[in-house]
Amino acid sequence: MADNAKLERLKQQIQAAAEADAKRLIDDAQKKAAEMINDDKERKAGHAQMQTKVSRYEGELRREVAECRYHADRKVLMHRNSLVNGLFEDIRRELEDFVASDKYPEHLAKCVSIANRTRSLSDPVFVYCRKADLELAEKALERFGVKPQPDRNIHIGGLMFKYSVKGIFLDLTLDSAFDSEREAFSSRSEMQL
Repeated sequence: MADNAKLERLKQQIQAAAEADAKRLIDDAQKKAAEMINDDKERKAGHAQMQTKVSRYEGELRREVAECRYHADRKVLMHRNSLVNGLFEDIRRELEDFVASDKYPEHLAKCVSIANRTRSLSDPVFVYCRKADLELAEKALERFGVKPQPDRNIHIGGLMFKYSVKGIFLDLTLDSAFDSEREAFSSRSEMQL
């Protein structure tokens, strides 16, 4: 029996040592699991902070890019407007040179011809021109017996016809042609000649 008691004690010692080792291993595993969970939480918090910084940085970059794009577009638009203004000033000067040339009376005669085809100039009609063009317009209209009247709104040249009975208005001035081309050019970036 003494051997049995020894054996039982040995068995209990082995079992107690095994339980102690198992408890130690479980405690170590739980500590490591807690550390891993804590590390994961810290990593996630760090990642969230990094994402916040990245998002903030991306937002700043988008704002900077938008601001740069705005300034670049504005510079391009200002340059384009400057070019358009220069182009149309050149065109205005060329029109003024044309009006001062010996070809201008022929142009007024063409305006009279167009107006007569549109609506007979034998109908009651008022014809308007620049004050400086009164003499030239009278020559172009003399066969119809119509006297032109000065219009202070015509600056470049040409003729404007108003048939009061029919309410027809025919604008053949260089001013309206110039203005409509400028408007067309500005809206479509093209010009028709």
